Amino acid sequence: MTLPRTDVPQVTTRWYEHPDYAPADTRRAPHPSRTRAWASAWSAQTSERILDHHHLHLTDPATGEAETVSFFLTDADGSPYWTSQETDADIPPLWPGRVLYAGSPHAEYGGAGTATAAMATATVRAGRDLAARLGASALVHPGLDQDQAERLTGAARAVGAGTVLDLATDVAWTRTLGPTLEQWWQGMPSRQRRDIRRRWRRGTEAGLVLDPLTPARDILDAVPAFAPLAAGTADRHGTRLYGADMFEQLVTVPGTVLLAARHDGHLVGGIYGWLYDGCLYLWASGLDYDHPRAPLVYTWLMCESARWAIDQGAILIDAGRANHLAKSRLGYRPRVLRTVVHLMGHQPATEHALLRLSQRLGDQAAPHLPTGARW
Repeated sequence: MTLPRTDVPQVTTRWYEHPDYAPADTRRAPHPSRTRAWASAWSAQTSERILDHHHLHLTDPATGEAETVSFFLTDADGSPYWTSQETDADIPPLWPGRVLYAGSPHAEYGGAGTATAAMATATVRAGRDLAARLGASALVHPGLDQDQAERLTGAARAVGAGTVLDLATDVAWTRTLGPTLEQWWQGMPSRQRRDIRRRWRRGTEAGLVLDPLTPARDILDAVPAFAPLAAGTADRHGTRLYGADMFEQLVTVPGTVLLAARHDGHLVGGIYGWLYDGCLYLWASGLDYDHPRAPLVYTWLMCESARWAIDQGAILIDAGRANHLAKSRLGYRPRVLRTVVHLMGHQPATEHALLRLSQRLGDQAAPHLPTGARW
Protein backbone atom coordinates (compact mmCIF):
# COMPACT_ATOMS: atom_id res chain seq x y z
CA MET A 1 0.00 0.00 0.00
CA THR A 2 1.48 3.37 -1.04
CA LEU A 3 0.56 6.37 1.06
CA PRO A 4 0.90 9.94 -0.19
CA ARG A 5 3.22 12.53 1.19
CA THR A 6 1.34 15.02 3.37
CA ASP A 7 2.36 18.43 4.65
CA VAL A 8 1.07 20.70 7.42
CA PRO A 9 2.42 24.21 8.07
CA GLN A 10 6.05 24.10 9.23
CA VAL A 11 6.19 20.30 9.43
CA THR A 12 6.97 17.95 6.57
CA THR A 13 5.91 14.32 6.79
CA ARG A 14 6.79 11.34 4.65
CA TRP A 15 5.79 7.68 4.97
CA TYR A 16 8.21 4.75 4.82
CA GLU A 17 7.61 1.02 4.58
CA HIS A 18 10.32 0.22 7.13
CA PRO A 19 11.79 2.37 9.93
CA ASP A 20 15.35 1.88 8.68
CA TYR A 21 14.43 3.53 5.38
CA ALA A 22 13.61 6.85 7.07
CA PRO A 23 16.22 9.60 7.57
CA ALA A 24 17.98 9.79 10.91
CA ASP A 25 16.24 11.36 13.89
CA THR A 26 17.81 14.46 15.41
CA ARG A 27 17.77 13.18 19.01
CA ARG A 28 18.78 9.94 20.64
CA ALA A 29 15.65 8.02 21.61
CA PRO A 30 14.76 8.71 25.27
CA HIS A 31 13.79 5.08 25.98
CA PRO A 32 14.60 1.68 24.45
CA SER A 33 11.07 1.39 23.05
CA ARG A 34 11.51 4.63 21.11
CA THR A 35 14.62 3.42 19.24
CA ARG A 36 14.69 2.59 15.56
CA ALA A 37 15.83 -0.91 16.51
CA TRP A 38 12.67 -1.48 18.59
CA ALA A 39 10.41 -0.34 15.73
CA SER A 40 12.26 -2.58 13.29
CA ALA A 41 12.07 -5.57 15.64
CA TRP A 42 8.39 -4.99 16.39
CA SER A 43 7.60 -4.95 12.67
CA ALA A 44 8.80 -8.58 12.47
CA GLN A 45 7.37 -10.18 15.64
CA THR A 46 4.10 -12.11 15.68
CA SER A 47 2.92 -12.40 19.32
CA GLU A 48 1.22 -9.05 18.82
CA ARG A 49 -0.85 -9.78 15.73
CA ILE A 50 0.35 -7.00 13.47
CA LEU A 51 -1.62 -6.80 10.25
CA ASP A 52 0.28 -3.85 8.78
CA HIS A 53 2.85 -1.26 9.78
CA HIS A 54 3.88 2.16 8.46
CA HIS A 55 6.53 4.62 9.61
CA LEU A 56 6.14 8.39 9.48
CA HIS A 57 9.16 10.69 9.44
CA LEU A 58 8.48 14.26 10.56
CA THR A 59 10.70 17.31 10.21
CA ASP A 60 9.93 20.60 11.93
CA PRO A 61 12.05 23.32 10.26
CA ALA A 62 11.17 25.80 12.99
CA THR A 63 13.05 23.81 15.62
CA GLY A 64 15.19 21.43 13.60
CA GLU A 65 13.45 18.44 15.24
CA ALA A 66 13.14 15.29 13.15
CA GLU A 67 11.64 12.02 14.35
CA THR A 68 10.06 8.82 13.09
CA VAL A 69 6.72 7.55 14.41
CA SER A 70 5.85 3.88 13.86
CA PHE A 71 2.21 2.80 13.49
CA PHE A 72 1.09 -0.82 13.92
CA LEU A 73 -2.31 -2.14 12.87
CA THR A 74 -3.81 -5.05 14.82
CA ASP A 75 -7.15 -6.77 14.83
CA ALA A 76 -9.54 -6.06 17.70
CA ASP A 77 -7.88 -8.45 20.16
CA GLY A 78 -4.45 -8.46 18.54
CA SER A 79 -2.49 -6.78 21.34
CA PRO A 80 -1.90 -9.06 24.35
CA TYR A 81 -0.92 -6.12 26.55
CA TRP A 82 -4.12 -4.23 25.79
CA THR A 83 -6.05 -7.43 26.47
CA SER A 84 -4.30 -7.68 29.84
CA GLN A 85 -5.63 -4.22 30.74
CA GLU A 86 -9.17 -5.30 29.85
CA THR A 87 -8.65 -8.40 32.00
CA ASP A 88 -7.34 -6.37 34.93
CA ALA A 89 -10.30 -3.99 34.64
CA ASP A 90 -12.70 -6.96 34.42
CA ILE A 91 -14.41 -5.68 31.29
CA PRO A 92 -15.13 -7.54 28.03
CA PRO A 93 -13.09 -6.72 24.90
CA LEU A 94 -14.02 -3.19 23.94
CA TRP A 95 -12.69 -2.59 20.43
CA PRO A 96 -15.33 -3.08 17.70
CA GLY A 97 -12.72 -3.56 14.96
CA ARG A 98 -9.10 -3.06 13.97
CA VAL A 99 -6.90 -0.72 15.99
CA LEU A 100 -3.97 1.42 14.85
CA TYR A 101 -1.39 1.91 17.61
CA ALA A 102 1.24 4.66 17.52
CA GLY A 103 3.90 2.43 18.99
CA SER A 104 2.67 -0.62 20.90
CA PRO A 105 1.03 -1.04 24.31
CA HIS A 106 3.79 -3.58 25.02
CA ALA A 107 6.30 -0.71 24.98
CA GLU A 108 6.21 0.96 28.39
CA TYR A 109 6.72 4.44 26.96
CA GLY A 110 5.40 6.02 23.76
CA GLY A 111 5.10 9.66 22.75
CA ALA A 112 6.94 9.67 19.43
CA GLY A 113 5.95 12.64 17.29
CA THR A 114 5.08 14.93 20.21
CA ALA A 115 8.32 16.89 20.63
CA THR A 116 6.62 20.12 19.52
CA ALA A 117 3.01 21.22 19.18
CA ALA A 118 3.43 21.45 15.41
CA MET A 119 4.83 17.92 15.23
CA ALA A 120 1.98 16.61 17.38
CA THR A 121 -0.51 18.19 15.00
CA ALA A 122 1.20 16.58 12.02
CA THR A 123 1.32 13.22 13.82
CA VAL A 124 -2.40 13.34 14.63
CA ARG A 125 -3.42 14.40 11.15
CA ALA A 126 -1.29 11.78 9.41
CA GLY A 127 -2.20 9.07 11.93
CA ARG A 128 -5.93 9.67 11.58
CA ASP A 129 -5.61 9.63 7.79
CA LEU A 130 -3.75 6.32 7.98
CA ALA A 131 -6.34 4.86 10.37
CA ALA A 132 -9.12 5.80 7.95
CA ARG A 133 -7.26 4.29 5.00
CA LEU A 134 -6.64 1.04 6.89
CA GLY A 135 -10.18 0.77 8.21
CA ALA A 136 -9.20 1.07 11.89
CA SER A 137 -11.85 1.75 14.51
CA ALA A 138 -9.42 3.79 16.62
CA LEU A 139 -6.00 5.43 16.63
CA VAL A 140 -4.30 4.84 19.99
CA HIS A 141 -1.22 6.55 21.48
CA PRO A 142 -0.20 4.57 24.63
CA GLY A 143 2.51 5.14 27.25
CA LEU A 144 2.37 8.94 27.46
CA ASP A 145 3.38 11.42 30.10
CA GLN A 146 1.01 14.28 30.83
CA ASP A 147 2.72 16.79 28.52
CA GLN A 148 2.66 14.36 25.59
CA ALA A 149 -1.01 13.59 26.18
CA GLU A 150 -1.86 17.29 26.32
CA ARG A 151 -0.01 17.99 23.07
CA LEU A 152 -1.87 15.19 21.29
CA THR A 153 -5.29 16.22 22.58
CA GLY A 154 -4.54 19.84 21.73
CA ALA A 155 -3.51 18.73 18.25
CA ALA A 156 -6.78 16.82 17.89
CA ARG A 157 -8.70 20.00 18.63
CA ALA A 158 -6.56 21.89 16.13
CA VAL A 159 -7.39 19.49 13.30
CA GLY A 160 -11.07 19.23 14.23
CA ALA A 161 -10.96 15.55 15.17
CA GLY A 162 -14.03 13.81 16.55
CA THR A 163 -14.07 11.97 19.87
CA VAL A 164 -10.65 12.06 21.53
CA LEU A 165 -10.09 10.65 25.00
CA ASP A 166 -7.14 11.35 27.31
CA LEU A 167 -7.15 8.41 29.73
CA ALA A 168 -4.92 7.26 32.57
CA THR A 169 -4.23 3.57 31.99
CA ASP A 170 -0.90 2.62 33.60
CA VAL A 171 1.61 3.31 36.34
CA ALA A 172 5.36 3.26 35.69
CA TRP A 173 7.57 2.46 38.70
CA THR A 174 11.05 4.00 38.97
CA ARG A 175 13.63 4.93 41.57
CA THR A 176 17.12 6.38 41.65
CA LEU A 177 20.20 4.30 42.36
CA GLY A 178 22.89 5.44 44.74
CA PRO A 179 26.54 4.41 44.42
CA THR A 180 26.16 1.50 46.88
CA LEU A 181 23.69 -1.28 47.58
CA GLU A 182 23.38 0.00 51.15
CA GLN A 183 21.81 3.19 49.80
CA TRP A 184 19.47 1.00 47.77
CA TRP A 185 18.25 -0.62 50.99
CA GLN A 186 17.81 2.74 52.65
CA GLY A 187 15.49 3.83 49.84
CA MET A 188 12.91 1.22 50.85
CA PRO A 189 10.10 1.81 53.34
CA SER A 190 11.55 1.02 56.75
CA ARG A 191 8.74 -1.38 57.64
CA GLN A 192 9.59 -3.52 54.56
CA ARG A 193 13.37 -3.24 54.50
CA ARG A 194 14.24 -5.93 57.02
CA ASP A 195 12.03 -8.58 55.41
CA ILE A 196 13.31 -7.82 51.90
CA ARG A 197 16.96 -7.96 52.98
CA ARG A 198 16.29 -11.24 54.77
CA ARG A 199 14.72 -12.78 51.66
CA TRP A 200 17.61 -11.56 49.49
CA ARG A 201 20.15 -13.02 51.93
CA ARG A 202 18.24 -16.31 52.14
CA GLY A 203 18.19 -16.56 48.34
CA THR A 204 21.94 -16.09 48.16
CA GLU A 205 22.55 -18.58 50.95
CA ALA A 206 20.25 -21.07 49.16
CA GLY A 207 22.55 -20.97 46.14
CA LEU A 208 20.86 -18.50 43.78
CA VAL A 209 23.38 -16.93 41.40
CA LEU A 210 22.88 -13.98 39.03
CA ASP A 211 23.99 -14.61 35.45
CA PRO A 212 23.67 -11.34 33.47
CA LEU A 213 23.53 -12.22 29.76
CA THR A 214 24.38 -9.36 27.42
CA PRO A 215 25.83 -10.78 24.19
CA ALA A 216 22.99 -11.42 21.76
CA ARG A 217 24.08 -15.01 21.15
CA ASP A 218 23.95 -15.79 24.89
CA ILE A 219 20.49 -14.25 25.24
CA LEU A 220 19.20 -16.16 22.21
CA ASP A 221 20.60 -19.39 23.63
CA ALA A 222 18.61 -18.78 26.84
CA VAL A 223 15.33 -17.70 25.19
CA PRO A 224 13.95 -21.28 24.75
CA ALA A 225 14.19 -21.77 28.52
CA PHE A 226 13.22 -18.22 29.55
CA ALA A 227 10.23 -17.61 27.25
CA PRO A 228 8.02 -20.34 28.85
CA LEU A 229 8.80 -18.90 32.30
CA ALA A 230 7.77 -15.39 31.18
CA ALA A 231 4.63 -16.72 29.54
CA GLY A 232 3.74 -18.77 32.60
CA THR A 233 4.24 -15.80 34.92
CA ALA A 234 1.91 -13.71 32.76
CA ASP A 235 -0.61 -16.55 32.64
CA ARG A 236 -0.88 -16.45 36.42
CA HIS A 237 -2.18 -12.90 36.02
CA GLY A 238 -4.82 -13.93 33.50
CA THR A 239 -3.31 -13.33 30.07
CA ARG A 240 -0.60 -14.55 27.70
CA LEU A 241 1.68 -11.55 27.18
CA TYR A 242 4.89 -12.84 25.66
CA GLY A 243 6.06 -15.14 22.93
CA ALA A 244 9.62 -16.27 22.23
CA ASP A 245 9.59 -14.17 19.05
CA MET A 246 9.44 -10.97 21.12
CA PHE A 247 12.63 -11.80 23.00
CA GLU A 248 14.36 -13.00 19.84
CA GLN A 249 13.51 -9.87 17.82
CA LEU A 250 14.15 -7.31 20.57
CA VAL A 251 17.68 -8.59 21.22
CA THR A 252 18.84 -6.01 18.64
CA VAL A 253 17.69 -3.07 20.81
CA PRO A 254 20.71 -1.27 22.34
CA GLY A 255 21.55 -2.44 25.86
CA THR A 256 19.52 -5.66 25.87
CA VAL A 257 20.18 -7.85 28.91
CA LEU A 258 18.67 -11.02 30.34
CA LEU A 259 19.29 -11.08 34.09
CA ALA A 260 19.11 -14.82 34.70
CA ALA A 261 18.73 -16.37 38.14
CA ARG A 262 20.32 -19.82 38.30
CA HIS A 263 20.39 -22.56 40.90
CA ASP A 264 22.90 -25.37 40.39
CA GLY A 265 23.23 -24.12 36.81
CA HIS A 266 19.49 -24.32 36.07
CA LEU A 267 17.43 -21.28 35.05
CA VAL A 268 14.88 -20.63 37.82
CA GLY A 269 13.92 -17.08 36.86
CA GLY A 270 14.96 -14.06 34.88
CA ILE A 271 14.18 -10.50 33.86
CA TYR A 272 14.52 -9.30 30.26
CA GLY A 273 15.31 -5.63 29.87
CA TRP A 274 17.72 -2.94 28.75
CA LEU A 275 20.60 -0.96 30.25
CA TYR A 276 20.13 2.24 28.29
CA ASP A 277 21.48 5.75 28.94
CA GLY A 278 22.15 5.19 32.63
CA CYS A 279 18.84 3.47 33.37
CA LEU A 280 18.11 -0.24 33.79
CA TYR A 281 14.68 -0.99 32.32
CA LEU A 282 13.07 -4.19 33.62
CA TRP A 283 10.49 -5.30 31.06
CA ALA A 284 9.50 -8.97 31.30
CA SER A 285 10.02 -11.34 34.21
CA GLY A 286 9.66 -15.09 34.36
CA LEU A 287 9.80 -17.49 37.31
CA ASP A 288 9.89 -21.26 37.63
CA TYR A 289 7.09 -21.69 40.17
CA ASP A 290 7.74 -25.43 40.44
CA HIS A 291 11.28 -24.95 41.74
CA PRO A 292 11.80 -25.31 45.51
CA ARG A 293 13.46 -21.87 45.65
CA ALA A 294 10.57 -20.17 43.79
CA PRO A 295 9.23 -18.24 46.84
CA LEU A 296 12.56 -16.41 47.10
CA VAL A 297 13.39 -15.80 43.46
CA TYR A 298 11.37 -12.67 42.58
CA THR A 299 12.49 -10.55 45.54
CA TRP A 300 16.06 -11.85 45.27
CA LEU A 301 16.17 -11.11 41.55
CA MET A 302 14.78 -7.58 41.95
CA CYS A 303 17.48 -6.83 44.53
CA GLU A 304 20.21 -8.44 42.43
CA SER A 305 19.06 -6.40 39.42
CA ALA A 306 19.65 -3.23 41.41
CA ARG A 307 23.05 -4.47 42.59
CA TRP A 308 24.07 -5.27 39.01
CA ALA A 309 22.81 -1.90 37.73
CA ILE A 310 24.85 -0.08 40.38
CA ASP A 311 27.94 -2.05 39.36
CA GLN A 312 27.33 -0.96 35.75
CA GLY A 313 27.18 2.71 36.77
CA ALA A 314 23.43 3.15 36.23
CA ILE A 315 21.74 6.03 38.06
CA LEU A 316 18.11 4.98 37.64
CA ILE A 317 16.12 1.74 37.59
CA ASP A 318 12.72 1.36 35.95
CA ALA A 319 10.72 -1.64 37.14
CA GLY A 320 8.02 -1.41 34.49
CA ARG A 321 4.30 -1.45 35.11
CA ALA A 322 1.72 -3.39 37.17
CA ASN A 323 2.42 -5.41 40.35
CA HIS A 324 1.95 -2.17 42.28
CA LEU A 325 2.24 -3.57 45.81
CA ALA A 326 5.52 -5.42 45.26
CA LYS A 327 7.16 -2.42 43.61
CA SER A 328 6.02 0.06 46.24
CA ARG A 329 7.46 -2.29 48.92
CA LEU A 330 10.82 -2.11 47.12
CA GLY A 331 10.83 1.69 47.26
CA TYR A 332 9.85 2.46 43.68
CA ARG A 333 7.95 5.66 42.99
CA PRO A 334 4.82 5.70 40.80
CA ARG A 335 4.21 7.82 37.73
CA VAL A 336 0.87 7.71 35.95
CA LEU A 337 1.00 6.99 32.23
CA ARG A 338 -1.75 8.07 29.85
CA THR A 339 -3.30 6.83 26.62
CA VAL A 340 -4.84 9.12 24.01
CA VAL A 341 -7.54 7.45 21.91
CA HIS A 342 -8.99 8.87 18.69
CA LEU A 343 -12.25 7.11 17.89
CA MET A 344 -12.96 6.94 14.19
CA GLY A 345 -16.62 7.86 13.85
CA HIS A 346 -19.41 7.86 16.42
CA GLN A 347 -18.81 5.04 18.92
CA PRO A 348 -20.64 5.79 22.19
CA ALA A 349 -20.38 2.20 23.49
CA THR A 350 -16.62 2.11 22.92
CA GLU A 351 -16.22 5.52 24.55
CA HIS A 352 -18.15 4.36 27.60
CA ALA A 353 -16.09 1.16 27.84
CA LEU A 354 -12.82 3.10 27.63
CA LEU A 355 -13.86 5.43 30.43
CA ARG A 356 -14.88 2.45 32.56
CA LEU A 357 -11.54 0.72 31.87
CA SER A 358 -9.59 3.79 32.99
CA GLN A 359 -11.71 4.20 36.11
CA ARG A 360 -11.31 0.59 37.21
CA LEU A 361 -7.56 0.58 36.60
CA GLY A 362 -7.38 3.82 38.59
CA ASP A 363 -9.27 2.27 41.50
CA GLN A 364 -6.66 -0.52 41.60
CA ALA A 365 -3.74 1.91 41.44
CA ALA A 366 -5.13 4.47 43.90
CA PRO A 367 -3.88 2.82 47.15
CA HIS A 368 -0.32 3.00 45.80
CA LEU A 369 -0.39 6.60 44.48
CA PRO A 370 0.39 9.77 46.46
CA THR A 371 -2.61 11.51 48.00
CA GLY A 372 -4.22 13.79 45.43
CA ALA A 373 -2.36 12.28 42.47
CA ARG A 374 -4.12 12.92 39.18
CA TRP A 375 -5.55 9.87 37.44
